[in-house]
Amino acid sequence: MLRRQFLRVAYRAAAAISSHLLTAKTALAAWPASLFAAGDFTSQFQRVHGEQAIRDSDAIRISLPEIAENGAVVPITVSSDLSDIQRLYLWVEKNPTPLAAEIELDASLAVYLTARIKMAESSHVTVIARQGENWLRNRRWVKVMQGGCGTG
Repeated sequence: MLRRQFLRVAYRAAAAISSHLLTAKTALAAWPASLFAAGDFTSQFQRVHGEQAIRDSDAIRISLPEIAENGAVVPITVSSDLSDIQRLYLWVEKNPTPLAAEIELDASLAVYLTARIKMAESSHVTVIARQGENWLRNRRWVKVMQGGCGTG
């Protein structure tokens, strides 16, 4: 009985120590809840970008399916050969929470990002990139199928 108790305590101590050592410091950073709050696209976009002059650019490449059979897992790839891209924003216009992701990058990195986003219904997916003082935008329309019927 004493051996079992010793092993139980040793296991718990090892688990506690390893979980503490494996926790990433960035995972403990503050979550910007106001940016990812539910709301309409226009007000959320205005809250994040304000009156920034954003110009359309094909240099930000977006790869999305034209028709997504399952809106819960829509694959997206964002890439660019531009230098000095510091931040990316992924917006899904008709989502209850329109800001899908905000990614901060080291300016020396080449941009190539692959992810899966959730889409509530058919809408535009917009990518905003901050390159130094410039703001660039590209967007694509994705039709989301639900139960075999198109939603728009």
